[in-house]
Amino acid sequence: MKNDITFKTNRLSFRILEKNDIENILALNSDPDVRRFFPDGVQNRQQTEARIDDFLSFYKNYGLPCFVMFELYSGEFVGRGGFGPIDGEIEVGYLLHKKYWGNGYATEALSALLQWAKQNIKAEYIIALTPLEHMASIRVMQKCGMVNYKNDKAYGVECCFYRTKNI
Repeated sequence: MKNDITFKTNRLSFRILEKNDIENILALNSDPDVRRFFPDGVQNRQQTEARIDDFLSFYKNYGLPCFVMFELYSGEFVGRGGFGPIDGEIEVGYLLHKKYWGNGYATEALSALLQWAKQNIKAEYIIALTPLEHMASIRVMQKCGMVNYKNDKAYGVECCFYRTKNI
């Protein structure tokens, strides 16, 4: 698989996640505010390394990459976002450092990921999900044109599922 995939938005640059991104990803995964809506809560280094391995295997086995995002002008780490398989569908997800919350970065990131998917992933739909009470995430999905199509359990919690046509 190609590891040199990069793309940009107005404020963000994206590149494929690598194992040596551990410190940045650990900073996200060990923050209780960032991980508030994740059923397994914060993650330690070992759990984060295992998660990075999961992301790398999604890319190797399914062609579904995870990207790290950086602010275009400062070069600062903003977060991660990408794709993974879930129950026969393709899920998009993202996680941002809280310094970047409330300034449209999540919407910009998700919109860019969905645009990337249209050009690079063969699937009728791309889905996203979040716990029912995660209103900020729901608003981002709606701003990006995703539509709620069901509520169901995922990862042990009740979630709302959104999707968008990818063709």
